[in-house]
Parts: sequence; C-alpha cells; structure tokens
Amino acid sequence: MSLFQRAFLYVTRKRAKTAILFLLLTVIATLVLSGAAIKGAVKTAQLNVRQALGGIFTMRQNTSDSSKWESQKVGDFGYQSFYMGEQLSVGLADMIMDKVKGIRGYNASAISYVVAANAQGKVLELLESENGDGGLGGILGSYGDFASTVTTFADTNTEFDSYFTGGYLELVEGRHITYQDKDKVMLSKELAELNGLTIGDKLILRMSEFKASMTGKDVEKTRVEVEIVGLFHATAKSSTMLSNWSMDNALYTTMDVVGQVRPEVLKEGYEKINFYVNDPAKLPEIVKQVNALPDIDPTDFVVDVDTGDADAVMKPLENMDRLVSILVLLVVMVGAAVLYLVLSGRIKERTSESGILLSLGLSRKNIVCQYLAEVVLIAVFAFAFSIFTSGIVARGAGERLIDYTVAKQEQEGNGEGVGTIVDGSTIVNSSDFAPVFERNETLTKIEVNIPISGIWILYGAGTGIIFLSVLAAGLPVMRMKPREILALMS
Repeated sequence: MSLFQRAFLYVTRKRAKTAILFLLLTVIATLVLSGAAIKGAVKTAQLNVRQALGGIFTMRQNTSDSSKWESQKVGDFGYQSFYMGEQLSVGLADMIMDKVKGIRGYNASAISYVVAANAQGKVLELLESENGDGGLGGILGSYGDFASTVTTFADTNTEFDSYFTGGYLELVEGRHITYQDKDKVMLSKELAELNGLTIGDKLILRMSEFKASMTGKDVEKTRVEVEIVGLFHATAKSSTMLSNWSMDNALYTTMDVVGQVRPEVLKEGYEKINFYVNDPAKLPEIVKQVNALPDIDPTDFVVDVDTGDADAVMKPLENMDRLVSILVLLVVMVGAAVLYLVLSGRIKERTSESGILLSLGLSRKNIVCQYLAEVVLIAVFAFAFSIFTSGIVARGAGERLIDYTVAKQEQEGNGEGVGTIVDGSTIVNSSDFAPVFERNETLTKIEVNIPISGIWILYGAGTGIIFLSVLAAGLPVMRMKPREILALMS
C-alpha cells in the first residue's frame, strides 16, 4: 500500500481529528489571506490618494507687495482694496503645460457670490445647512436680498476642481464645465430637485440688489442666462458662516459668466491655479522646473506645494498598513506554533503505528511523507474554503481597522483643524466664508478583494510551513529505533 493510500485512509477514518486540523488550517489561512488582501487594498488606496491629493501644486499671485494694491471707494460703504499685479490667466497655465512635462491637467478658479433665479425670474429656494446662521451670519443675512446669494465658482475645468479631485464632490448627472463653455452652470442635485430643475433647464444669474446698491451698478445689466449641464452631490459634510453660502447651494460656471455678474471679479482675475501631475513622486522636480521658467516672475507669482490634506488622509492608511503587517506576522508565528504542537501531539499518539511501519521495513522518510501527505490533503480543502471565508472577514475587518486608525489619528491630533484645507492650502484667499469640508471618509474607504496571486502565495507558503511543522513534530519519534518504540509499547 502506498503512502498516499495510507494517508487517505487515515484522514477519512479519523474524522474528528481531521475536522480539528481542517478548522485550524482554515482559521490560519483565513487570517493570513485576509491580512494580505487588506494590505493590498490599502496600497491601492494610498496610490489613489497620492494621485488625487498628493500630486498637486498651486500657483497664486504674490500679494505681499503692498505697491501692487489699489483702494477704491465703494459708495458710502468705505473702500475696497484690489490687487493690481499680474493676473493669473489661462494663457499662463497653458504655457506651463506646454513647457513642463508630467502635468496632466489644471484648473484656474475664483469665487464670488450671485443671486440665482429660474427661467421665470423666481429666485431659487435654497437649502438650509445644519449649522445655524448665528452672530455675523445672521446680521449679514438680514441685508436686502443678501440672504439669496449663493457661492459661485468660476473654473476653467471643474473636473480638476479641488473639491472634485479631493472626493468631496462627485458628478452624478450631466458633464463637467470647461473653459470653452459659454453660459453653462453646474449645481447640486439636491438644489435642483428642490426647485424642480433638470439638465438643460435655464437659470438667470445676477448681482444682488444689496451689492448693486453698494457699487452703483444696475442689476438688470448684470443678468446672465445660463444652461444647466451638470449636477453634483457632496460626499462629505461642509460648514459655512451663512446657510445660503453652503456647498449644497453652490454653483459652478466660467469666468465670463461671473465677470458679467460681478465685474470686479473679472478685474481681479483667477485667485489660484491648481496643477495636477501624473506622478506625485516627481512633484518637487516639476515645481522646480516651473519656478525656473523665465516667464514666471517671483514678484508676480508664487508656486507652492502643501501636502497637508494628503498627509491627513494618508496617515490612517499608513497606520493601518503597519497594523495589518504586525497582525499577519503574529498570525503566521502563532499559527505555525499551534500547528506544530497539534501535529507533535498527533505523531506522538501514533508512536506505536510508526514502530510497526518501521518493523515492516518502511523507511523513516516514507513515514514522514505519509504524515505530510495527510496534512497537505486536509490543507488543500482548508485553503480552498478559506478563500470564501477570508473575503467576508477581510471586508469586515478592513472597515473596522480603518475606523480604528482614523479615530486614533483624530484623538492624537496634530494641532490642525480637520477640513480646513482641500488641496493642501487655504480654500479661498479672499474670503473666510467659503465652504469648509470635514475630512472625506470616502478617501479612506478601501475595497478589499482576494487577489489570485495571494491565493498562490497562500498555497506555496502554507505548504512550506506545513512541511517544516511536520518535520519538526516527527523528528523526535523518527530518531527512535524500532526496538525502542516496541519497548515503549510494551
């Protein structure tokens, strides 16, 4: 009878012992495979975060030169200062794109506040934010139609807007707005539903009467009709000083539209340009090349990189990666030790069987191979079953681990407020009323899948551990001579 036949007969006859070993191997394999799957998911999430948040640099106007500021009287309300230095422009951004390789896109943006109405001229009903309009917010909201104004972003490409790339907003219907668009607008799906609006409907944007009274403008001359081409949804909570300036009420359009409604914004130009690089690792080199361009005067423009938001998201993922690595290592070590003890006990119980086989002329190698074949036969089915159990365990454990590491990060803190930055820098330089998002948990969500490579590694590494465990467990018995074994039996 061959060793494989003996192994099969032993496994099928000793059902209780087979079941125990099957459960042990299944648990070990499930934990190891789950850990490997979670680590792989975390690595993918880290790469996604680096692409979304880590590969960004921002160009701004150098507003530190006081000689480039100009003050203008605003009716009877005092004076307003304007920066009169070199403006950020689409031409400047395109020039940088042409001369510096490795940049995949950019978005120039500015922020303003307008009144939005439907095609019939009825001012849109706005959504209420969770935070109340107290203090200064309540005072400002009481001035005329000021409470009907909404935050309006003038973007060259909303697909590269920091809120969208950061995962705080997602496009749910229609398309993004580009620099080539004329008289187009995007708004939140919730605001559209509240006012019975859909893709293709028209809106009328205008300056608020309160602002017009301050600047001496004719409100009728600031009206612009725009078409809705996209609807977005906020994936994270945000807060603002004024309820009407919340992100749920915000609009996205182009500079030509905002410039007609609010001419002073056109005069000031874009506030910043965010550039997105293909490889975040090359970001310092790319920024160095941009600063070295002869057309970039440091007295006019400042190029900066702030990875604050990316670091805030990456820290929990890095902590989780380390935690999973430690857990997997512990599982392997403890699992191997427990497997050795179980096999050692089983082989000692079979000392008499080993002695009989040796007396029949079978070699020690043949007997050890039989023990190994028994365990491998059970392991094949245990590892196969663990593929299904590890998928369930990995998904559940992954979510709990990421919640734990995020919570720990927030408890430790770093002296900085959560959500005060979106692209690694202040959201809006000219206003403290812009929407401020909480940290977006969707960026730390991980999708856990069991990779095929992990299964092959499990079978290979598992077989190796089983071989060493069987060899170590059987070594004491195999060193004994048949006469010694028979003496113990008697």
